Amino acid sequence: PRLSSLLPSRIFNQTFGEHLAESELFPSTSALSAFLFRPSILRTPGWLESRFSEMRLDKDRFSVNLDVKHFSPEELKVKVLGDVVEVHGKHEERQDEHGFVTREFSRKYRIPADVDPLSITSSLSSDGVLTVNGPRKPTEVVERTIPIAREEKAALAVGQRK
Repeated sequence: PRLSSLLPSRIFNQTFGEHLAESELFPSTSALSAFLFRPSILRTPGWLESRFSEMRLDKDRFSVNLDVKHFSPEELKVKVLGDVVEVHGKHEERQDEHGFVTREFSRKYRIPADVDPLSITSSLSSDGVLTVNGPRKPTEVVERTIPIAREEKAALAVGQRK
């Protein structure tokens, strides 16, 4: 079993800078074990719900979506190092409705072999989703005509023919 599924979810998951629900701050005694021992599959149901990270490898495209709503474009860097895309975000201390917060993250994704690292692009949506993608090279099916050679001798001996 994975040790991380037995640890408190808000310490090690990727939403460390997000707001906590009151029930998570002050769990009741009966809910304490559910709070501490939630399986990880219940914590991060998917990209749309967690809004942090998704990597996809479609038939014609490699793409990564990251929720970076807490960062301005100037606080983000996307770079390619060999066959790896690295996304880094950092903002200095700023005040929000709960106090002061400083955020920093770094994510690395291996670029598939059929994606040219020079073709990688990135864009930032108005709602704070960073998309990094690149087209996949089409897989070429090589067709080759094989010539038929004629032989003078028979494949089967005269006594083996039926």
